[in-house]
Amino acid sequence: MVIPPDRIFVPLPRAAVLAFTEPAEPPPRHVIHLPVAVADLAEALDLARWLARALTSTPQVDVAGATVSAEDAQHVRHWVFCDRIMPDRRRCGRQADHGGACLPVGGP
Repeated sequence: MVIPPDRIFVPLPRAAVLAFTEPAEPPPRHVIHLPVAVADLAEALDLARWLARALTSTPQVDVAGATVSAEDAQHVRHWVFCDRIMPDRRRCGRQADHGGACLPVGGP
């Protein structure tokens, strides 16, 4: 079977080329703010850790970004997790400001 020279390379329609070459705008993102009132900072951090770990199976949840703030000083945030990047490119899963060595998420 011989392919005619004009059929060896058939250009794609312009719409198909544009669909694969134009950078798509990322979809808009929304952040859920869910106020939870807790009496003190230590309890709030414990509850935030528990809630974040309970939601780790949900891909939309950025557990590493969990923070806690006082109700009347929401601009002052306290990190819930350490979030340092480990040598194997996983993140430290221990609480923020922990003592000792970092441990990767899912580590021993």
